Parts: sequence; C-alpha cells; structure tokens
Amino acid sequence: MRLRQNLWLLNFSLPAEAAEFFGDVLGEGAVAVSVMAPPRKALAQVEAIYNFEPDNGETAMRLALLAAACGVGAPAFTIRPSPDLDWLKKVAADFPPLRIARWTVHGALHRGKVQNRLRALQIDATNAFGTGEHPTTRGCLLMLDRVLTSGFRPRRMADIGCGSGILAMACVQATRCRAVGVDLDPDSAQIAAGNARVNGLGWKMRVGAGRGYAAALVRREAPYDLIMANIFARPLCRMAADSKRNLRPGGIAILSGLLTSQANMVIAAHRMQSLALIGHEKIGEWSVLALRRSHRAG
Repeated sequence: MRLRQNLWLLNFSLPAEAAEFFGDVLGEGAVAVSVMAPPRKALAQVEAIYNFEPDNGETAMRLALLAAACGVGAPAFTIRPSPDLDWLKKVAADFPPLRIARWTVHGALHRGKVQNRLRALQIDATNAFGTGEHPTTRGCLLMLDRVLTSGFRPRRMADIGCGSGILAMACVQATRCRAVGVDLDPDSAQIAAGNARVNGLGWKMRVGAGRGYAAALVRREAPYDLIMANIFARPLCRMAADSKRNLRPGGIAILSGLLTSQANMVIAAHRMQSLALIGHEKIGEWSVLALRRSHRAG
C-alpha cells in the first residue's frame, strides 16, 4: 500500500515572525505543512506537501501576496517531486515502540513487541499529524500523565485539531472517559476514527471534521472536563474565550504547538478568561501549558 505517490514539496525560508501566518494559509490546500522556527533565528523554514504539482507562476503570486500582507519580502522557493517511497513500510520500519509516560506508541509492524496492550497505541504512517515523535505531541502526553497522576479524572474530553487522534485515544485509554476529536482536515478526521477503531477505543470516541469549537460535534458534547489542543499559538489565543465556554468550572486545558517565546502571549490570553496556569513544561524550543478554569461559574 502506497500512501504517498506523486507528491510535491514546496520549500522556502522567510522571517520567523511571518512563518506561522504562511503556514496557516498554505495549510488550507496542502496535504501537510511544517514550520521550523528555532528560537533566536531570524529565518524560519517552511515546507508544504501537495498531492499535485503546484504551478510556479501561481505559487510565486500567492507567496508574494502573503508576503505583502505580512510586510516582508517575497521568498524564493523550490518545488520538487517527493521521492517515490512506500511510506507505510518506511515509517513502520523507522518507528519502533516509543515509550511516553504511561503509553507506548508504535506502528503496526511492531505490535507484537509491546507486551502491555492496555497502554499501547498503534498509529501508522498517514497524512495526519501525531505519532508522538514531535516534541509538542510528546509534551501533551507528558502533561496529560502529570494531571492524571495528580488525581484529576475527566469524564468528558475534547481534542481540538486532533490529527491522528493520539491525544484523545491516550486519555480514553487511561481514564475510560468519553472523548470527541475534531480536525479541519476531513482526511485527518477519518484517519483518527480509524485509529480509534484499531485500538479498540471507537466505542468511547466520536471524531469528525469541523472548525474547532464551532463544529457541531464539539458543541453537542460540551461542556468538557478536559480540552487538549496542539495547534498554533495565535489560534490558541483567539480561541481562549471559546475554551472557557466549553470547559466546566474547574476543568483543565492542555495546550501546545507553541514556541516557548510565545508562551506568555498564550498564558495572558487565557488568564483574561479566568484560566490559571497550573503547569508549564518546556521541551527544547517548544512549550506545553496546562490551565485550569476557575471553579466559579462566571
């Protein structure tokens, strides 16, 4: 089975302050977008993956328009075909069991190597983000383990921007809570639902495509004891009021996808909504936050 055929890679660099905006916009038409913006570096690297060959002229015009909107120069770019690989086999071979806190994440070919199936999550190579290898995903799982170890027991949780569904699955597996997952990308939502079934968690998880808190599935199941969102810093800030509205008093939000240099901005946006910081973990250049909504109903 070949999951990635005839894919094309768009690469460019630009000032770091504009990279997140470019990533957000390009993500609407790409299979996947990655933004690497190391701290104290002036330039960030952006790579977008497409299942068609982007037109050079249209790409140049689009990047120029985005650059003008950000007040930066239009970046030089390259477009090249992705290597023709059997990505499922490649990633499975390169993805031995990975222990993160109480969970072990692994590919299908390594299923027999994991003895404790009660804390094992099988996730294979797909277009959906979330195998546990990225620091933000790993950090979310570490923070989830930390709040569960403290005695917190959610009965209902939401995974906003669920990708592969790994965060919702980890929570359901550890607590038997009810969970919903939502992602802008319908393919990711379908992948997450499939992962839930493979791991025997589909009976406790509902997954769908939609725009965050506005998704009908999320609105229908609210309020939540726990919300997890591993996305970008600015969307997290914009959604702070929605996070409060969808959390029960005393509920916890675990947030990531932000650089440590952006943490204070995200903390401040949520503090204005009466969500107090109760945990801050740093993994390299990335941060993971845990915030609790005030027990007061207001």
